[in-house]
Formats: sequence, C-alpha cells, structure tokens
Amino acid sequence: MDLGRVINGYRILQEFTTAGGGLCRWTFVEKDGKAYFLKEFLSPKYPTEGSPGSAIVKAQKRKRCEQFELHHKMLTKAIAASVGDGGNLVATKVFFRSGTTYYKVTEKVDVSSLTPEDISKVPIGQRILVLKTVAHSLKILHQHGIVHGDLKPDNILIKRKEGSAYIAKLIDFDDSYFAKSAPEISDETDIVGTPDYYSPELGRYIKRDTKVTASDLDTISDIFALGVIYSQYLTGKKPLFDSKYRYAWEAAIHRSPPHVKSEGLPSTLVDLIDSMLHLDPAKRPDIRAVFLRLQNWDKLEKVSEKSKSRLTGTAFRRSAALGATGTPAPAPPDGPVKSESRLRGTLIKKKKS
Repeated sequence: MDLGRVINGYRILQEFTTAGGGLCRWTFVEKDGKAYFLKEFLSPKYPTEGSPGSAIVKAQKRKRCEQFELHHKMLTKAIAASVGDGGNLVATKVFFRSGTTYYKVTEKVDVSSLTPEDISKVPIGQRILVLKTVAHSLKILHQHGIVHGDLKPDNILIKRKEGSAYIAKLIDFDDSYFAKSAPEISDETDIVGTPDYYSPELGRYIKRDTKVTASDLDTISDIFALGVIYSQYLTGKKPLFDSKYRYAWEAAIHRSPPHVKSEGLPSTLVDLIDSMLHLDPAKRPDIRAVFLRLQNWDKLEKVSEKSKSRLTGTAFRRSAALGATGTPAPAPPDGPVKSESRLRGTLIKKKKS
C-alpha cells in the first residue's frame, strides 16, 4: 500500500495506477498544500550497492541510467523555458531519483477531455478551432526544436471553455527528443511512442532500417501523427488505407497512401491532411504552415471553389464546342460571317492607307 507514503517530500494521495503499457505508474501527490501529478518509471532501475549483478553489469546499467537522466533533465529545462503554469504544455516541474527508481512531477490537470468522436460531431467551424488550438500548442514545442514523439489523442487534453473557445494541453513528453537526435534503439522491443501514430520514418527507425538514422527524425515526424489525429477530430475515424496493413505508416511506405475520408469535408481540409500524411517528410507542411492554412481555410476554400467553377465552365464550353460526338459543333448562325466581315473590312482599310 502506497497511500500516505512520502517520496522526496511528496505525499501520495491515492494508490498508483499503471500506465504506458505497464512501463510506468502514476498517482496524485501533495506537497506544501498543493496537489501534483507524480509519475514513477519502472525502467530503468539505478543499480545501488546492494543491487544484484556483477560490477560490469552494474556499470552498464549505471551508464544507461545516466543517459536516461541527462536526456530527461535537458528536455525538462528546454520545455520549461517556453511555458509557465497554466500554459499549453504540461511541463515537468521536477525530475528526480529516489533509491533505484526515477520519478517526475507535473502540475495536476483534469485528465477528462473531449474525445475525437465528441469533437467530430460539433459544427465544422468549431472543429477547425480545435485543430488550430492543437497546432498552436505543438508550435510552441517545435519552435524549441523538440519532437513530441508520442502525439495521440490521449496526450492532447482538450477542454471547452465558456462560449466556444477550446483549450488544448499537450502532456507526456517521456518519448520526446531534440530534432535530429532521436534516442538510440537497441532492438525492436524498445517501445517508443504509439505505432498507430508513427510517421513512416519513425516506423522504419524502430524497425532498424539502415536507410533511416536518428538525424532523419525531425519535428516534421510529428506532423504525420497530427494528420492521423486531425482525421479523427474531423471525421471520428483514423485515415483510410489498405486493410492489409496494420498501421497508416506501414501503408505509406508500401506506396498505399493513407487519406482522410473526404465526404462532407471542405476540399482545403482534405488536401491539408493528405499532405500531412505524405510519405516524404519534405513534402509535408511544417506546423507553422499547418496553422496558417487552418487560419485561412475559409478563404482558401472560396478560391478553390472559384477555380473549380472556372474549370467546370471551361470544360463545359469545350464540350459544347465539340458536340456530343466529339466533332466540332455547328457554328452559331452569323458567327463566322461576322468574323469574316470584320477581317475583310480590316484588310480593305489597310490597302487604302
């Protein structure tokens, strides 16, 4: 029983709950009269003097723990520099080790949130507001060169304030890393992120594809995951792709591009999400471009509709000129005569001059 136990000055308020596929546990704690969220990492374990194992094994474990600790402390510092209390990123306040176990403390947030299905049922204008709110939160992270690494609806807490405003908070940066410096993967059992939201390059990296290195994993990797999430927010479903593949990223690398269900959606949004789900990272928009296109979606949609209208009009005129059989249709009465008359008149005037 952990209830009431004190860890590094934090008193446990409720029993731990397993999270992250059994790789960690979390609970609420209290310190100096304020409640916090406490996460306990079940791995790695720091080898103490009494821990089992040879000196060599302990040294290897200690080195891994030191890298784990350095990584988290650097990320904590970088993220904290960009946000404060009440910000859109729920940053780690304290990262520490107690005995053999690592912990992190964040502000306590209400974990209840609107689900993608909830969001997909509101009017399109409100859905787009949610998309913009999420993009704004992620933009803060990307501006500091940090890849979230585990974007999914569970790590985006969306609340609706009084009126029509929405708030999106990003949580859980345990799989985050600095752009072009992804963590080393020793084998495929190293769990990073959530496969349903992997980008193609992250999936290939996890599979230890020699053509993909840590330097290939940039903030644009998050954009693919965000495209999957946006599809859920807009339609209530993940993108469509060939059912013989399990994940969107797998379909993408096998040249079966995932795409959003377009029925009932403005074409500008369909085009945006499909571009976010592109196999080639260089052809995906960055988070600033995503935000800008969402901000101007209605104007872009009007331009798109006008283009379609002009195109349809041109096609109609061409088909009318060719006639039903594909041969030139009969000219309107007096059409050619008037043209020839004007041309003949022009030539006569030139001769006289």
